Amino acid sequence: MDSSLHPPGGSHPARRLLIDCGTGLRHVDVDPAGPGVNFDILFSHFHWDHIEGLGFLAPIFMEQHHFSFYGHPEGMTVREALEGALCPPWFPIALSDTPSAKTYQRLETESFTIGDVQVTPCALNHPQGVLGYRFDRAGKSIAFATDHEAGDPAIDAALLDWARGADVLVHDAQYTDDDYEAHRGWGHSTWHRAVDTAIAAGVGRLVTISHAPTRTDDELDALTAIARKRFPNTEAGRAGMVITA
Repeated sequence: MDSSLHPPGGSHPARRLLIDCGTGLRHVDVDPAGPGVNFDILFSHFHWDHIEGLGFLAPIFMEQHHFSFYGHPEGMTVREALEGALCPPWFPIALSDTPSAKTYQRLETESFTIGDVQVTPCALNHPQGVLGYRFDRAGKSIAFATDHEAGDPAIDAALLDWARGADVLVHDAQYTDDDYEAHRGWGHSTWHRAVDTAIAAGVGRLVTISHAPTRTDDELDALTAIARKRFPNTEAGRAGMVITA
């Protein structure tokens, strides 16, 4: 999975803000002969499905580009987490040997800015930890909460405060109530809890993500229809989706 935020009006902006590095990252392109781009990549966490696309991101092999990596891996630095995963024998080229410039920053939960975007991390509930990210820019806001398991009272309360009033809440909804019990503790929420959060936080729109890999499009449509009975402005996230706050 990967998501990107960038200003409209150009196919190759000078700055790209990306969330995670799933397999879809290979679709992020720049002009090989063009000027350098500053890539800011925010990692929710460092499980393999959220970093495996990094080695297939073409600009990382081009010296004119700069990458800033952000996150909060347990027990190590951001650089150690990424360089430890992207290196032989697990990948033929070590991240440290790629020619692009790189910086690494460990995050806590304090707000910071990337360009004109205010970024506010939020610690959520997932094995080995996970960060959600809220983005505020020009009076609009998107709260992105992937790989979160509802049910911890303190974390759920913090999430509500963090997401409150957001124009868009992008929220984990991997399980139905029926299949959740067999996956308790796996670090994902139900559709029901995602809708609860959207209502309680007073957001404008809910986009569900982290769908169960076995879920069909027809099943997602049916679940979305059920969710809309409680929160009408709900839709299921999908590949290639463009969200405008």
